[in-house]
Amino acid sequence: KIEGGLSIRRIEQLKPETERRIFIKNGRAYMPDGSPPPQIIEQVAARIAAPFFSVDIIENDAGNLRVVEIGDGQVSDIVGWSAEAFVKIFQG
Repeated sequence: KIEGGLSIRRIEQLKPETERRIFIKNGRAYMPDGSPPPQIIEQVAARIAAPFFSVDIIENDAGNLRVVEIGDGQVSDIVGWSAEAFVKIFQG
């Protein structure tokens, strides 16, 4: 139930070099380096009932994290991930 509707948001200055992709499998967040996920990712993982999806986050100029995209994982590149780290998501 993440399709449709209208979204209105404030324009913010974002830091492109801080964008990261996180994958969620069965409600658990996986970071490319194995670190604990930020709280905003835990909140997203708890709210979306999908077996697998990706979440892209980025920092704004104040250093706050923002979710910029949620995808179903079908077309998500593993940018920022090694192939080995990505495969580990499905081994555990």
